[in-house]
Amino acid sequence: MLASLVVASAYLLGATVFSIASAAPQTPERAIRFAAVAGPVATPAATPGLEPELPPAALIETSATVPALAPATSSTTMPAPVSAAPRRPRIALIIDDVGLDASAAARVLALDIPLTVAILPYADAAASTARSAEAGGRDVLVHVPMEPLGLADPGPHALRVDLGDADLRARIRWAMARVPGAIGLNNHMGSRFTRDPRALRVALGAIAGQAPLFVDSMTTADSRGLAVAEGLGLAVLRRDVFLDHVIETDIIAERLAEAQSLARAQGHAVVIGHPHGLTLDALENWIGEAEAAGFEFVTVTTLSAALRAMPAEQISASIGQ
Repeated sequence: MLASLVVASAYLLGATVFSIASAAPQTPERAIRFAAVAGPVATPAATPGLEPELPPAALIETSATVPALAPATSSTTMPAPVSAAPRRPRIALIIDDVGLDASAAARVLALDIPLTVAILPYADAAASTARSAEAGGRDVLVHVPMEPLGLADPGPHALRVDLGDADLRARIRWAMARVPGAIGLNNHMGSRFTRDPRALRVALGAIAGQAPLFVDSMTTADSRGLAVAEGLGLAVLRRDVFLDHVIETDIIAERLAEAQSLARAQGHAVVIGHPHGLTLDALENWIGEAEAAGFEFVTVTTLSAALRAMPAEQISASIGQ
């Protein structure tokens, strides 16, 4: 009996002490010492990209059971984000009037860069040249003959402003069919035709279902090509530099320098040349130098896709600011 009373009294005394200890607020020392006895305290996982959160200063205690936290050092800080390397200025080089001269076409296709070749649809070798260019990874455009101002002859089946709608549709469909694998078109001459929004809309509208890329060669400052092509939902680029309007070595060199300056200034340049001997000589000597200077050569489809992915306010004069 006495033994039972002693056990009961001890149990009651222990319960009372436990209740008092539980109700009393824990001091930092009690909290830390309890953690040391009970085992490690789980720490919330750090949020990616943020510094790990340190405990409040009141809990950093010099205790025999828990060592004080060391001050943060440079090794505990998150590294600064590494910014992406700036994109190299891009040059989209187009060689017009390809297809009439087989040896000149071979020199063009031997240029060892991403390149765009604009092939005249009335050339006898139009189809075979297009296939060779496409097999080499080049972009192929149809170099559609269009009516110029003045008396120059753009070639057979040219688009003219005095043609009716049916004739315009038939001629441009014929031109596109002559150059297999073409991803779009640009104008051969056309300083009169590209000023006429009605004629342009009919012609480009006839092939809009093929979603071609239209490169406006800008043979006139009054061209309506950009507005009409965009109105039809087509991708469009504009020529920035003509290399060989004057076929002289010094002039071509000046135009190449202009292309580089423009590409640096706006991020890219659309450059058109022709398969003249002097032009090809200059390009063969210049391309390696341009690449070593940090320029990137791209096809017109690559450049067009990159520009369409950019915010509208960043798109440069190549598609019309």
